[in-house]
Amino acid sequence: MTYISLIEKLDAFVRKYYRNKALKGVLLATAIVTGGFLLLAVTEYFGRFGVMGRTVLFWSFTILAAGVIGKMIIIPLLHIARLGKIISHEDASKIVGDHFPEVKDKLLNTLQLQGQIANHDEKSDLNVDLLIASVEQRTLELSPIPFTSAIDIKENARYLKYAIGPIVVLFSVLIWRPSVVSEPAERLIQHRTSFEAPSPFRFVVVSVPLKAPVGEGFDFVVRVEGSVVPSTVYLEEGENRYRMERLRGGLFKYVFTSLRSDAYFRCSANGWNSPEYTLLALPVPRVLEFSLGATPPSYTGLEYIDQTNHGDVVVPEGTTIRWECRVKDSDEFRIRVGDSLVETENITGRIYAASWRAEATVPYWLVPENKDLGAVDSMRFSLRVVADRRPVIKVVELEDSTTRQLRYFTGGVSDDYGFTKLVFAVKKAGEKSPNYTLLDRPSGKTDEFFFTWDMKSLELSAGDAVEYWLEVWDNDGVNGFKSSKTSTRVFSAPDENELLEERDEANEEIEASIEDAVEKAEELRREMEAFKERLREEREMDWQDKRALEELLKKQEELRKKIDEVKKANEIKNEKLNEFSPQEERIMEKQNELQKLMDEVMSDELRELYKKMQELMEAMDPDEIQKQLEKMDVGQDALEKELDRALEQFKQLEWEVKMDETVKKLKELAEKQRDLAEKTEKEELPSEDLKSAQDSLNKAFEDIQKKIDELEKDNKELENPNPMLNSEDDEKSIQEDQKESSEELDKGKEKKASEKQKSAAEKMEELAQRMESMQMESESEDEQEDMDALRALLENIITLSFDEEKLMGELGKTENQDPRYVIHGQTQRSLKDEAKMVADSLFALSLRVRQLAGAVNREIGLVNHHMEKALGGFGDRKTAQITMNQQYVMTSFNNLALLLDEALQQMQKKQECKNPGSGNCSKPGGSGSKPSPKAGDMKKMQEALGKKLEAMKKKMGENSNKGESGKRGSGMSKELAEMAAQQAALRQMAKQKAQELNEDGSGDGGEMKKIAEEMEDLERDLINRNVDIATLERQRNILSRLLEAEEAERIRGEKDERKSRVGDQTLHPDSPQMIDYLRNKANELELLRTVPADLVPYYRDKVNDYFNTLGDKPEVLIP
Repeated sequence: MTYISLIEKLDAFVRKYYRNKALKGVLLATAIVTGGFLLLAVTEYFGRFGVMGRTVLFWSFTILAAGVIGKMIIIPLLHIARLGKIISHEDASKIVGDHFPEVKDKLLNTLQLQGQIANHDEKSDLNVDLLIASVEQRTLELSPIPFTSAIDIKENARYLKYAIGPIVVLFSVLIWRPSVVSEPAERLIQHRTSFEAPSPFRFVVVSVPLKAPVGEGFDFVVRVEGSVVPSTVYLEEGENRYRMERLRGGLFKYVFTSLRSDAYFRCSANGWNSPEYTLLALPVPRVLEFSLGATPPSYTGLEYIDQTNHGDVVVPEGTTIRWECRVKDSDEFRIRVGDSLVETENITGRIYAASWRAEATVPYWLVPENKDLGAVDSMRFSLRVVADRRPVIKVVELEDSTTRQLRYFTGGVSDDYGFTKLVFAVKKAGEKSPNYTLLDRPSGKTDEFFFTWDMKSLELSAGDAVEYWLEVWDNDGVNGFKSSKTSTRVFSAPDENELLEERDEANEEIEASIEDAVEKAEELRREMEAFKERLREEREMDWQDKRALEELLKKQEELRKKIDEVKKANEIKNEKLNEFSPQEERIMEKQNELQKLMDEVMSDELRELYKKMQELMEAMDPDEIQKQLEKMDVGQDALEKELDRALEQFKQLEWEVKMDETVKKLKELAEKQRDLAEKTEKEELPSEDLKSAQDSLNKAFEDIQKKIDELEKDNKELENPNPMLNSEDDEKSIQEDQKESSEELDKGKEKKASEKQKSAAEKMEELAQRMESMQMESESEDEQEDMDALRALLENIITLSFDEEKLMGELGKTENQDPRYVIHGQTQRSLKDEAKMVADSLFALSLRVRQLAGAVNREIGLVNHHMEKALGGFGDRKTAQITMNQQYVMTSFNNLALLLDEALQQMQKKQECKNPGSGNCSKPGGSGSKPSPKAGDMKKMQEALGKKLEAMKKKMGENSNKGESGKRGSGMSKELAEMAAQQAALRQMAKQKAQELNEDGSGDGGEMKKIAEEMEDLERDLINRNVDIATLERQRNILSRLLEAEEAERIRGEKDERKSRVGDQTLHPDSPQMIDYLRNKANELELLRTVPADLVPYYRDKVNDYFNTLGDKPEVLIP
């Protein structure tokens, strides 16, 4: 063992020495501190010192405890770490020597010897080696001795009792009465807090924690516990004292309302106070201000929406919304839209922004938050998104009253924001895709549309079907364009049978309406006669007369409406009949002629008379009403005749159409029978199918037989029955062949059945041809007979006209007392009787001839009327009255001549057009129509007539200067007659042009009608030989108006094919038969050069016969 080992053993001894000392200090310090604490607690428990006393005691105990712990525990622990002043090796050796007797001073001496060695000076005489040897010897001797055993730690056990005693007492007190320790300990620890003396009860706060958001209320609830519970508890806040509300179970409540800042208060009861409480007012995160901006999709056309502090918004789908919010007391800000969180951007410390694309209606919240309260004050708003709805389309469809192929659509479309297109779709049966017609794009959000659909371009046939609808697209820029369409409608063209049924029903209604109109006309005429008789017997009209007149006018109006209805119904029937199954050109021509007849049944003159009668009723003048009724007599009589004529020709045309249909069906049945015969011969079908097909054809032929029977029945009802083929034997033979073929098919004998079928087919075809031939031959013969009759009547009318003219001339030379006056009266009566026979014959002819204008019967009525008036004048020998009426008679005769001649020309032209290759037709091989006159051509002809007028005025002036103003030569009379005829023709052209221009309802013919009226005034001047300055001025006015009409016509841009040469309009060549007839009457035409001057009006109406011999003169005008 070395000296170093010896030192290490001493160091170990020192450390154990201080450990023992620290352990002793712990036991003693525990005893001192615990005992002191118990003493201090008991002292405070019983002494209840004030703040100063508790502060002294607290710090005294704290200093004492710190000193004891530092001295007894902390310092020994520091010495163990060799910190501070510790004992030396010499002191330690003494302690070891004292403990071990065998050591005594050895250890100390060894340390001293080692010290001498360490302090040895080379100059000294000390023997170092001897010292070292001595130290080593001693060290070796001391090595077996355990120095640390000198300290016995167990000896500290005697101090344990001092520590355990206070601890046991402390724990006993805590278990027995903890308040003895805890309460004073609390008061001592909170020595600066004032504590009241313990009361018999205590306050326990129930509503914890004591925190509430700023601006909100807080229910403070405290429970009073103790042996005695006070009945009243107060809450003291500053100088304010509030009584708390008592609840059950010792609970008391006070409500803090609208907390603004921290509240400091305590509870008080029976003189005892609770500790002071603090209610913390926590700042609430909130939105101070926000703005909302919405940008709708551009296609909507809506303006930008800007709202401040108003969060509810209604926007269209696809709108971009942006919020900007300014918050307070908020650590974080969020926006929740429905179930989604919107990412927000912190622009500045207190301002947040976010954007969202609105696609559905949802609520949304603005949510500010902070760490104390979280999200307690969120703001809820509504985001209502209006989806782009489908466009709406509504349409009303109207069918044209005259044709089923013309439809009118009117309707409206509406959408949220606008449209891209509107189309009309049509799909014919069998087509895969429809055809679209792009209509005008609707504008705005709502718009109306009007559309006319003419199906004629589809060229539908009977039985065809077509689907159609309207479809509109919106301008949705978010989801894509959406469309809506009307319900798909189907137009089915009626088949042949339906068309025939409709026609037959319409014909029955029209026929019944005409018969009803005839009855009304007859009844009206009888009542007019009776009313006239009443007026002759009365000088003044009373209320009964007025009422009778009102009834008369009412019936006149009813008759007018009935006639208009008949005319319209027939027009509509014709239109509908020809829509899907066009009639033959021959039948269509007759339909047009009959329609024209119906249009003219009630003349414009009679309508004007009806209107005039309405005006006279207000004046209640019997004389004027009497005169008006007399004027209406002629028109009323003509109306009845025209109605009878229309009814008869309607029946005739109906019969002809049915005959054509029967022939057509018979031909079709013959073709079907022939086809079935071929199939039977080739045995293409089973016997049962062939038998069924033959039975069907048998039934079809029975239907045709019924049609033939109906034709025979209808023919007998006509005034002039048509010749009909006696087909009973042919029908019977056909029936027998069909019956035998069916029997042979029953027996399975197809060959024999086929022979009978072929025979039946041939007989059917032969019968159809015979019926058709007979109808055509009969029609041709009837036309020739009618033309011959018309020529004869024309000759009779001309003869009567000359006879009337001759009588008028002789009467003008006869004095009132001359015995010949009576003879002249008898001659007038004879002429009246002859005119009556001509009138009856002409009316009978008009029932057959459609070309005769309706004016024929009116002119006949005027002839009879004025002849009756002329006869009445013979009794009193009123020559002036007789002459005036005779002149009217001649005018009507000449008008009749013009009308009959025009009808005859039309019939001749029609007959010529039936011969293919004839050059006299506007459409060779068929019927044509007179070209429409043009304003420019009429202007040129009026200019030529004006030049003649100026020359005539100049010639009349020269004659006046020569003293010949009282007479005119035959040449001048002829020229006046020619000019009157030319002007009459021009007037007719103008009238025709006005009618054509007004056909479309545009009213463009109004100006031409005024021109015709001025032409009539000029014509009257020529007839009355009144050619003066006013006449020339009227001529210039007509030219000016024609010039304006020519310009208007140019603007309308009539098609080139409607243009024709002036000669084509001015020259109307007569038929060779009429030219021969007029040449045979050359002696009558010579009278034109010799008639007296006062008979010039005759020339106005006679010129047509005269100019038939002058067809090579281009200036001659014939209407």
